[in-house]
Amino acid sequence: MDTQEQNAMIIGGRKNFWIWSKENGFDITHPSDPDQPLIYPRITLATRSEQATLDPAKTALVVTDMQNYFLSPLLDRPPDSLGLKIVDRLTAEVIPACRKAGIRVVWLCWGLEDADLDDMPPSIARGYDFPLDKNFTKPRFLGRLGQQMGPIKLQDGREIEAGRVMMRDQCNTALVPKLAEAVAAEDIWVNKSRLSGFWGGTEAEATLRAKGITTLLFSGENTDQCVAASMQGSYTQGWDCLMLSDACATTSPDFATKCIEYNCQGGWGFVLSCKQLVDGINAMQVGPEETAA
Repeated sequence: MDTQEQNAMIIGGRKNFWIWSKENGFDITHPSDPDQPLIYPRITLATRSEQATLDPAKTALVVTDMQNYFLSPLLDRPPDSLGLKIVDRLTAEVIPACRKAGIRVVWLCWGLEDADLDDMPPSIARGYDFPLDKNFTKPRFLGRLGQQMGPIKLQDGREIEAGRVMMRDQCNTALVPKLAEAVAAEDIWVNKSRLSGFWGGTEAEATLRAKGITTLLFSGENTDQCVAASMQGSYTQGWDCLMLSDACATTSPDFATKCIEYNCQGGWGFVLSCKQLVDGINAMQVGPEETAA
C-alpha cells in the first residue's frame, strides 16, 4: 500500500497538519489521518526551499485585484506595465494548467457596497483620496472611494461610464478584458473591502472553507499590498500559502517584493515560479504508478 514514510514528521495539530520527510519535503495534501494511504491525484512542486506536494482538489489559484482600476491604460495606467505582462502569463500558462489539474480559480477583487463606505478606515481611504503613488507617469488620483469617475473613451471612440470608485459591478472594478475572457462558470468570484480578503469573517473565508479548499496559490496586484495582506490573513487562519513570484506585480521598489518573498519562503508558506507550477501539474500523479498524460 502506498503510504507515508515511517520516519515522517507531523507538522501542526491534529486537525490541520503537514507531513514532512527528508526525502520528499512537505506533503500538504491534508489527509484526515497521517497514517492513511497517500491522496491521489497529487502534484509535487519544486519551490525555493523544499518540495511541496498538494492535492489539486483542495487547491485554488487566487488572482488578486487584476482590475481595470489598477491596470487599464484607459484609466491612465501604463500600457507596458508588469501587471499587464502578468495577465499574459496567467492566461497563457497558469490558468490553463490549473484547469487541467482541477485547481479552482478564485477572482479576489475590490468590490464595495455602500455600507462598506460607512466604516472604511481612514488609513485605507487615504490611499484613494490622494495621488500618493509617484511611480505612474500620470496622476493616479481617480476619485475617492464610492465617487463617480465619469466617462472614459474606448479605443474605437465610444464613451462608457467608468463607474464609482471600487464599488461592485462597475467598469473600473471589472477584470481587465483578457482575464474576463478567461473566466469559467465554475470559478469563484469574491469581493473584498480591505487590502486583505481574509481579515475576519469575510466572504472569501466562508466560500473557500465551504468548498474544502485548504491550499492557496497567490498571484496578482500588488505584491506588497493586497497580495501580501491576503497571504498573511489566510496564513494566520490556517490556509497553506504558495506565492507565484513571477505572477505577482507591484509598482513599489524592488526591496518591497524581496521582503514579501523572503517572509513567504521562510514563514508564510512557499515561493515558486509559474514554470515550476506548470511543470508540477504536467507531472501530476493520478495514481501510485500513474502520471497524468
